Amino acid sequence: MLGPIPAQHRKAASFINNLKPPSTRREIPDDAQAGLYLVQQPSGALSWAVRTKIDGKAAKVTIGRYDEIGVADDRVGMLISPTQALNVTQARIIASRVRNDARRGSDPRQQKVDKTGLATWFNDFIKTARASGFKGRAVKGSTADEYERIIATNIKPHWAHVNDIRIIDYREVEKLLDKLAPGARRNAFAVLSAFFRWKPVARAMGRNIIELAEAPAKPKSRDRVLSYNEMKTVWKAAEKCGYPFGPMVQLLLLTGQRRDEISQLKWSEMSDDLEAIKLEASRTKNSRPHSVPIAPLTKKIIESLPRIVDADGKPSEYVFTTTATTPFSGFSNGKKALEKHCGEPALPEWHLHDLRRTCATELAKLGVKQEVTEAVLNHKTGKVSGVAAIYNRYEYQEEKRDALEQWANRVQAITGDNVTILRKPT
Repeated sequence: MLGPIPAQHRKAASFINNLKPPSTRREIPDDAQAGLYLVQQPSGALSWAVRTKIDGKAAKVTIGRYDEIGVADDRVGMLISPTQALNVTQARIIASRVRNDARRGSDPRQQKVDKTGLATWFNDFIKTARASGFKGRAVKGSTADEYERIIATNIKPHWAHVNDIRIIDYREVEKLLDKLAPGARRNAFAVLSAFFRWKPVARAMGRNIIELAEAPAKPKSRDRVLSYNEMKTVWKAAEKCGYPFGPMVQLLLLTGQRRDEISQLKWSEMSDDLEAIKLEASRTKNSRPHSVPIAPLTKKIIESLPRIVDADGKPSEYVFTTTATTPFSGFSNGKKALEKHCGEPALPEWHLHDLRRTCATELAKLGVKQEVTEAVLNHKTGKVSGVAAIYNRYEYQEEKRDALEQWANRVQAITGDNVTILRKPT
């Protein structure tokens, strides 16, 4: 017959680790703490339960699941959660508290699980990223915004059941990643890596679970370039979509800039005569200031955009916005609407970033020099790199303008618009 769990911690852990799954559910009493039982399921799952009396009636309170290491947190004994990980000593501490509370007439089952749920941890993580960062300096604002977007769209919806971060293990991470598309999978893993390495979380959990999770495979390098027919389809669909997503897509194609550089564009970042977009270093991926000449067709689209105002009638600082206080962020719904307007047959799988690649490819077809194309894209690789990048400080501003005006003319010809845009004389 199976005896009780030994009182000595090390012997108790060895006793539990050597248990074999039973044919039916069984409860094994603890020799050191009255009322504490280890519940063993045929599946091998182990949980802790306390049997006591509440208001004179027999009651069973599940206080956590067995884990040899347990949770490294000084709040053990204050927390009651059926999903938290507890070693033998921790289970005994909580069992003693449950029985004492029951004697005083307090029902431990009605107590809150934790004062800091998953949402609070994530909120503090984002605040820290913006304020001080994790390596001695705050992360870029656009990076913090991306962290926040990924958490809101790819992580929180799948962990709505998590009321305490200590119940998360690497299998929860892998299950979440399996539900996401390849690109989103890599992004979510990167954010979770930073989150679980963050010192407050690491201290609360006692270990870094991300090291046990299998990292998503690096996605294959994309080479998707839209054909002329596909460009025309996307352009016409963007016209039907309307503000803000439609014209935003058109500007992405016409300028070749990155998605967030255009979606988060501010009116103050455009010159008064709408001849150029000027992005500060904090708004670009390579942390270099960048000037984008505005071609006549691009200018025409910008001039047609509405100025959104907030509840007080104050104009928004953002060019593309639905709230007046934050930049546009509904990419998933926007792309679904765009693809609906594209009609049938559906375009083969494509992403907004493919517009940037398409722009670069078409500039090459137009005979634009590689270093000018890289200047348009704000790249410092390829032909202008290494020593050349250090000593060549020329910005190619007029060459960029000429290239983007040629490209705008090509786009207009491809999309079938009747208005002719004359090239600026040199």
